[in-house]
Amino acid sequence: MERGEISTECYILAGVTGKVTQFVLFLCCCAALLLKWSQFHDGRDFFEFLMDSSKQLLGAGWIHVLNLLFAKKLEQQFETSGGDECDWYWINIVVDCTFGVGVTYILLQLSMRFVQSVIPEQADDFRTGEYRVNGITDAGKGLMVAFMAVGHSPLLGLAGIALAPFAASPNLKLLVAMIATPFCMNALQFWVTDNFIKKKGGMIEEDDDDIELDERGGRTKIDHGDL
Repeated sequence: MERGEISTECYILAGVTGKVTQFVLFLCCCAALLLKWSQFHDGRDFFEFLMDSSKQLLGAGWIHVLNLLFAKKLEQQFETSGGDECDWYWINIVVDCTFGVGVTYILLQLSMRFVQSVIPEQADDFRTGEYRVNGITDAGKGLMVAFMAVGHSPLLGLAGIALAPFAASPNLKLLVAMIATPFCMNALQFWVTDNFIKKKGGMIEEDDDDIELDERGGRTKIDHGDL
């Protein structure tokens, strides 16, 4: 780039805008989860919902760090193919929140079945909803990185089309790639993921006749007195 020429490349951690964007993204993720709680708490009290949400926030935070790392590394690896760091971050988040959700669910089910068949006495420790940390997130991300590396050309083309209206302004492109897109995609991901990681009921099942559902799916036990 010549002296005095303004760069139109978008960098994910450049300047104050890049740093503030990280904090705003965290607030957006929290807002998406609270929105679901306000609409569909599925019989969970707020503590259970908070525990389920903490799993997602910790997982999403770790994935975000990996996305920042891989956005830089993939941009360097495929520099001749075009695209900048924001393009690659956009690709990471879209792939993670679509194809990645399905892969994570499959890995979760396979790991559960493996543990139940090999060490059934410890299956409860790995049961979804019991707030244990595992390597499923890392394994799923590894598969997504391999997928992006193999399909980098069409994925860069897709990112170029999606982000083309904002290409002239690096700051605007950064906000779209790291705020608008993650907010929409993470909201979808959190909504779907929360449905299959939320804590299931205990071993003792309540009779359906003793449970009343409210308009938001909340479960309330009916007191029949001494009848």
